[in-house]
Parts: sequence; structure tokens; C-alpha cells
Amino acid sequence: MSSLLRPVGHLPASVYWFRRGLVLAVLVLLFFLVSRLFGGGDNPQNSAAAGPQQNPTTAPLVTPTTTPTETATSTKSEQPVKTKQTPRDTTCDGSEVKIEVLPAIRKIAPGSALNFLVRLDAVSDECKATIDPGKLTVTVISGKDLIWTTTHCGQAIPRATLVVAKGKQAVSTVPWNGHRSGPGCLPGQPAAKPGTYVVKAVFDGRPSTAQAFQIV
Repeated sequence: MSSLLRPVGHLPASVYWFRRGLVLAVLVLLFFLVSRLFGGGDNPQNSAAAGPQQNPTTAPLVTPTTTPTETATSTKSEQPVKTKQTPRDTTCDGSEVKIEVLPAIRKIAPGSALNFLVRLDAVSDECKATIDPGKLTVTVISGKDLIWTTTHCGQAIPRATLVVAKGKQAVSTVPWNGHRSGPGCLPGQPAAKPGTYVVKAVFDGRPSTAQAFQIV
């Protein structure tokens, strides 16, 4: 113990004390460096560096987007909306239609039945045509001779309501038994003789053109 406190040698004591102090300082410095290297310390910068960080290369990118639904809705709203029109609930009169009557065939044998096709077309707007003996008449003539007419035989007119519109056929079929007619449409009338005949139709005062057919 005395040798530690009182160095022995040929050099002055101050020299030995300086050497011991230098060795002690080196040891303290080494201890401090080792503790810093392995102990970490409480340096705020180190703590901040050790905290979780986001990798800028993997961070999600937030970009403004347009919702497809909103785009589709806005585009659709700019387009005109088509509405389906319901048929007009208007009764046709003669001025609102064109009428045409055609024999189903152009030649028949004496006493054979024949159907007449009555077609109505709209002049402008759509309407509903009431088909009955009070609105529609069909007549067969030969020269000035009245052969047959629905004013005698109203039961030949099929009662119906037809929707008349442009581009849409509205057709009613009126049958003829091939015989002459008289008031009251009594049975037993003679059959029409061979020759050329014409058929005409009138709807609510609107006449058709005459169409010819033959009995052979």
C-alpha cells in the first residue's frame, strides 16, 4: 500500500503520478467508448433513429381518382330521356283515316264465298276505329246494279275496335256469301252471275277506291 501511494524509483514522484494519471485516463476513455458502443445510451437522436420509419419507396401513393359511378351518372343525366308514349284514347272519324278494301282473291266461281279485307291507315295521329255496321259499309255492284251490301246484311260486319296508326296495319275482314242481298238480308237470294264486279267500302263517310274481281 505504501508503494502504491509513494512510488519508488530514481525519477521524481511527479513523473510516476503523471504516468498513473495518464493510464487511468486511458482506461476511463476505453470504458466510456465500450459502454457507448454496446450500451446504446439515451441519446434522443439515437432513440429517434431507432424508431419505425416508412420506406419512401414502399409508401402508398395517394392520387385523386374519379368515381366511375359518378361519371356514369353525370353522363347519363346529360342524355335526353326517351319516354314511351301511350296510344291516344281518341276515336277515329272519317277525316283521320284512309280506307282501302281488297278482295281476298280476284276470281271466284258462281255462288262461292269471298272475303273482303278492309284496311284503315292513319292520316296523321294515332286513333281508335270503332268497326260496326253504323261506321263501316261494304258494297258489291255490277255496273249500276246493286248486288250485295252490308246495309242489308249488317251481321257481316265484325264488331271490333282497331288501333289505327302509321306503319301499323288495322284490318277487318268482311265475308260475302256470293249471293245477292235485299232488305233484311233474307236467305234464299240468287247467286251472283258470272261477270265483272267491283267492291267499295265507306268508313264514317270516308270512301275507298273501287276494286274489281270476277265471277267465272
